[in-house]
Amino acid sequence: MKRIFIFTIVVVVSLAMGMGNMGALAQENATNETATEDGIEAGEDYERAIDAETRIVDWSYSSGRFTLTIEADERRRISMTEAGTFEEGTTSFNYDEVRLEEGTNTVTFAVADRQGAAVAIATRQSLAQGSGAIVSTGMVEQNPFRHFGGESGLFSGVIMTTALAGIGAAYVVRSEESGVVQA
Repeated sequence: MKRIFIFTIVVVVSLAMGMGNMGALAQENATNETATEDGIEAGEDYERAIDAETRIVDWSYSSGRFTLTIEADERRRISMTEAGTFEEGTTSFNYDEVRLEEGTNTVTFAVADRQGAAVAIATRQSLAQGSGAIVSTGMVEQNPFRHFGGESGLFSGVIMTTALAGIGAAYVVRSEESGVVQA
């Protein structure tokens, strides 16, 4: 009887430990971007005007690097700067100027890899209008319970620990009825 009880406890503990990985739920993404394993990408019909003759038609972000696909109606120069949230105090930021040819151009721009990254793009024409375009990943929040298998892993661990403590207490109380056994 004792062997069956111990075997049952081992099976229950093994199953409870495996529950942590099963609790992840998919969240619906209502913005015009798609999260992939490698990074974040623009949605299918993304387009954002920089000025009247230049527009961003696609973008992706991965590991501190934006890749932008920009259409230009004529040759022009764009300036790009790192945008987004920064820590308090003084710091530096990335800046680059790129000459676009007429048609579709692919530009890569490095930014500091943080929880929310963005790049601001402008041309001389957009600056004269007092505008430009920003491509942002948004705030990427990390689950504080990710080290414990998410919320389900943390709570299944708490339940498992409480159950094992209860079983241990029951065993001690039950064995005291028969008296103290000397070793």
